[in-house]
Amino acid sequence: MKNTNVIALAALIVCINSYAQQSGAPPAIFKPGSEILAELDEAARNSTSAAGVSVTISPGISVRRRMSGVPQYSVVHPHSVEIYRILEGSGTLVTGGLLIPPLAEQTSDDLMRTLHGIEGGLARRVKEGDILVLQPGTPHWFSSIDGDSITYMESRVRVTTAPIRYQ
Repeated sequence: MKNTNVIALAALIVCINSYAQQSGAPPAIFKPGSEILAELDEAARNSTSAAGVSVTISPGISVRRRMSGVPQYSVVHPHSVEIYRILEGSGTLVTGGLLIPPLAEQTSDDLMRTLHGIEGGLARRVKEGDILVLQPGTPHWFSSIDGDSITYMESRVRVTTAPIRYQ
């Protein structure tokens, strides 16, 4: 009986692998760093957005650049966990606390934001190579950016259908 199960499992793996290869799905999504930086540079030339500029790599994965000369949104994503890996630059990221009202217009059920900062929270210096994991419902805000900009890879994964509130 064990041999039959092993043979059936092996056959299933071969079928799945064959289907994946025939479906046309790429074995990996690849975007060269030079292309990402060129797209960010081009977008940043004409942007004054408080959200910065970004290049989407795949759904939920992007590289974002925030510029120091622009007011920064403080935000909460009540349904999603976010992971940041700082690629270039440095600054101060505040996590926790409360968004200071009034809130800006809500463009998604997974985004609350304000241009008025955060009351309380933990201010942390972040720099190239640092990784941060922001749990759903965690307020966060770059209160200062050193130099011209900070660039980070952002992975946002929706993990719940019910909003989570940090405090």
